[in-house]
Amino acid sequence: MIWQVNPGPLYRAVRPVRDPQYLRFLKKLPCVACLKTWNVDPAHTGPHGIGQKACDRKAIPLCRKCHREFDAGPQRFIDKHKLNIPALIAKFNQFYRTTIKKEAA
Repeated sequence: MIWQVNPGPLYRAVRPVRDPQYLRFLKKLPCVACLKTWNVDPAHTGPHGIGQKACDRKAIPLCRKCHREFDAGPQRFIDKHKLNIPALIAKFNQFYRTTIKKEAA
């Protein structure tokens, strides 16, 4: 028998947050790996599968070359560039909330 802390289904699908404004914000930042400022796209870092993307708020800015390298081997890429992904995500989200969202309000 499987015991659960909270009764209910063992797996409940959670819809990822979609925030197009946040993705546009990331495209204006330099690549976190090579610091290029052109052809920068948001790279989703959370778990994702075919036809699914991770939460937009867990994306980081990467140039297209670095984005391809990241997608080919995320852990190898993180180790190579000595990136702290959770810290970067927290920093970008905080800056977005305090600066960008405040301007829109």
